[in-house]
Amino acid sequence: MLVGLYHIKKLVSGKSRLVYWAIVPAVLLGIALLFFQTYSLVTGKSFRDFDFNIGKLWQTEDAARQIKNANALKMSAGTVSGSSLTDQSSILLANLKKLLIPALPPKRMTIQSSGNSEVRANSIYANELFNLSLIDNVTINSLIQSKQLQKYYAKIESDYLINPDMLPKKGKWYVGLSFTPTLNYRTFSYDASQVASIAQDDDYIYTFGLTESSRNQTDKPITSYTIGVDIGRTLNDKISIFSGIHYANYGEQIMVRTADPENPNYEAAHFMGRCALYERFDPQDRANNIPYTNNYSFIEVPVGLNIAIKSFEKSRVTMDLGLNFQKMDHVNALVYDFETDYYYWLNRKEEIFTKFGVGSEVGVTVSQYVGERLELFINPQFKYTLNSTLKKPSPITQNQYATGLRIGFKQQLF
Repeated sequence: MLVGLYHIKKLVSGKSRLVYWAIVPAVLLGIALLFFQTYSLVTGKSFRDFDFNIGKLWQTEDAARQIKNANALKMSAGTVSGSSLTDQSSILLANLKKLLIPALPPKRMTIQSSGNSEVRANSIYANELFNLSLIDNVTINSLIQSKQLQKYYAKIESDYLINPDMLPKKGKWYVGLSFTPTLNYRTFSYDASQVASIAQDDDYIYTFGLTESSRNQTDKPITSYTIGVDIGRTLNDKISIFSGIHYANYGEQIMVRTADPENPNYEAAHFMGRCALYERFDPQDRANNIPYTNNYSFIEVPVGLNIAIKSFEKSRVTMDLGLNFQKMDHVNALVYDFETDYYYWLNRKEEIFTKFGVGSEVGVTVSQYVGERLELFINPQFKYTLNSTLKKPSPITQNQYATGLRIGFKQQLF
């Protein structure tokens, strides 16, 4: 039994040694082949490219050739002679001549037609760029879209009272409004031949009643106004006509005193159906004297001419001449009666007032355009009523007049 076990162990040990010596070299050879295949795949070299000379086992033929050529060019500076340099130079030139330098084929030049058109287009563009006649046709207003820039331009324009770049657009017709603060007074006289209580001797008048000098010494002018709508039409550069409708006030201030009811003549004093309210002022006893303002209001239709004296680009100076057709609208006045020697309060209903009349006016207008069609003006003027405010049976002749500064604007229409 022991002999059989020993025999089996010996047999197995011999086979294991055989397997070791046969398989291990094969595995090593396989690993080496795998490494070589990887190297060939990366470098592109084959087994024949290896140089197995001692010391150069892993160098290729190209590397060896470069080393050989480099060694061939090494020279000792101390041992090189002139003849050897000449020989080497000639050898080097000969070697260079043997080299095959490929000749570059000549490049053929081609001219395309588009080049001429581009040059021609550039020439046209340059001519247009430097053509000054085209500058007037360039507008940038449509290109300005920035709100901030527009606000900036608006602020600059608002800083000017009158835009310096504004050009007036003068029309044939215009409408406007005007207001005139006025200083009003009157002329005063009467016909002594129509007054029974007056005696006249040449230039002297004798009376116990009212005189011209006393009225002219005590009467004073008053302030009032005229307001209205204006319309006009330009005939040519020099002449234009104007009209409109105005509401004008005239008047004066007189000095009177309250009537004395204890006067024996007071009860019988009547004029135009009115009772006496006031009497002439007393220059000696001024305590009872009081001022009273007479007012006369008219609706006026002026018709006249504007004659240009001087014209500028945005302003002008004209002389105004015209007539005013008047209709009395309202009266608040005291009228003196020579027969009774009293003042009576009357209004427009009494027949003693002139209901319709004619006045004249003259003035100078200075106008200035503040907009393309808006024109402001000032007009110092003088107006005089041609007919008397009072008519018969009153012997008094009284003409109203006013001087003032008319201010307004005109809107040019078309």
